[in-house]
Amino acid sequence: MRGVFATLTILATACMSARSRPVLTTTAEQTAYARTGRYDEAVRLCRDFARAYDDAHCDEIGTTLQGRPLVALTVRRRADVPLILVQAGIHAGEIEGKDAGFAFLRDLLDGKVAPGALDHVGVVFVPVLNPDGHERFAKNHRPNQRGPEEMGFRTNATRLNLNRDYVKMDSAEIAALLALITRVDPVMLVDLHATDGAKFEHDIAVMTAPLAPREDELEETASALSEAVVARLTALGHLPLDFYPSFVDEERPHSGFRRGEPPPRFSSSYIATRNRIGVLVETHSWRTYAERARSTYHTLQAILEEATRSATRWAELTRTADRAAAGLAGREVTLAWDVGTESRELAFRGYAYERRLSELTGGTWLVYDETRPEIWTVPLYDQLVPGATITAPSGGYVVDGGYAHLVRDLLDRHGIRYTPAGEHEVDVEVFRATKREFLPPFEGRTRVELEGAWAPERRRLDVGAIFVPIKQPNARLVMHLFEPSLPDALVRWGVFNPVFERKEYIEPYVLEQAAREMLEDPAVRAEYEAALADDPALAESTERKLDWFYRRHPAWDERLDLVPVYRVARELR
Repeated sequence: MRGVFATLTILATACMSARSRPVLTTTAEQTAYARTGRYDEAVRLCRDFARAYDDAHCDEIGTTLQGRPLVALTVRRRADVPLILVQAGIHAGEIEGKDAGFAFLRDLLDGKVAPGALDHVGVVFVPVLNPDGHERFAKNHRPNQRGPEEMGFRTNATRLNLNRDYVKMDSAEIAALLALITRVDPVMLVDLHATDGAKFEHDIAVMTAPLAPREDELEETASALSEAVVARLTALGHLPLDFYPSFVDEERPHSGFRRGEPPPRFSSSYIATRNRIGVLVETHSWRTYAERARSTYHTLQAILEEATRSATRWAELTRTADRAAAGLAGREVTLAWDVGTESRELAFRGYAYERRLSELTGGTWLVYDETRPEIWTVPLYDQLVPGATITAPSGGYVVDGGYAHLVRDLLDRHGIRYTPAGEHEVDVEVFRATKREFLPPFEGRTRVELEGAWAPERRRLDVGAIFVPIKQPNARLVMHLFEPSLPDALVRWGVFNPVFERKEYIEPYVLEQAAREMLEDPAVRAEYEAALADDPALAESTERKLDWFYRRHPAWDERLDLVPVYRVARELR
């Protein structure tokens, strides 16, 4: 009798459990992918997954400027396995990653897909990285995309493109994400998007990072993952690419494609700079929403299937890469790459098209015929050539006292170590800009392009200066922040723009008298006469002549155009 009672109790408990399990299907699934849910659905699903599964946990990792919670769903069966971070909705109109991610994780937890993967790896899923943009909901935000009926907007509440913010970190959303990355230390970041661009048959592109060669061979592991995912997607009925399908000349489809390594302002390149594998997933916007969600689901499936074989090796490799990065002091490191002129032929599955003359604009426009698939033979430019090679300082970098406060929080969120530098004289290398050009506004910043070079000096550091050692796992990121020749250096993002502004002056009548006194020195006179002979603009301009003398006067502000970041050959304590 007790056995019968026990059996009935178990059955009753199971029935209650089944009845009480939250509904974990999305609006997209319920509408056959005609629509996507609003952001409150994503927050509810994150919390309901945690209620439904012992192996799921929902965390609030931050808050947007408009007060919405940023949530992350962690699925982890064992505490000792590495983690893969999957993010969706950084561009909130490209939102299939949210719906595909929830469907995939539900099936993963139910054992319907990638069986056994959770014995080898865990997943942290940020369903919408841009909630404020997500809730700017409308029908017409992506007219070059098929479905869903309504969708969010590309940027956040302050019109920042979050996938340009990984280095400068101006947004609350990326600050929260990078704090999460520092805390959970994933072996891989997967970023889910949809493309813009032309019409063609290929339905998805999966790009891995790093792409360029490195001393730690991380690019070889990323490449092996790329091959495995592309092969699995092909087996699952897709037409995948391993490069972003944007034409060299967007008006000429047969101009072909380039495959290069973007700077670390972008998600997958950023995580590779931190010695982890980056995966950028781009579904093709002209496929239906259901098709794009399916190809995203299958990409996650392919990655998790590969994780059952490779997750342990990925974790070991990242530790090796961290040690290799900490040993870059004094070595040459190529940190920016250009795409070379060499190409190879590629068979690309496009559509027939014609270039028509527009009677409306007077230009030409492309008209694709999706009923007539064609195989295009086009060039793929995938030769990488060094764009900027840096000799890493033997000690590290000093950010001088007046500017250290501008970067301390940034360094903390990037997981970069630093210490007080003290107030003493030290031999350094300084970078003085010999030419600068301010660019049009971009991502809320006034950027500057610089010319100049490092040169030795002895300087006394200001109160509050900090020292950032090069001997740390994030050495590559440290150099990206502080080397002026690199595209995402803080100085180029305008963080130190006040150093390029003249702040003190001499009245012309005072400078006229000082110039006469300076010319009493034969060496100064000879230099001045040579400058007049070499520079016609100087010879013809009173203002330039006065400036020539001012720059040699003891009152000249020697910190004008001095980037307040110095290289040092030894560690400062």
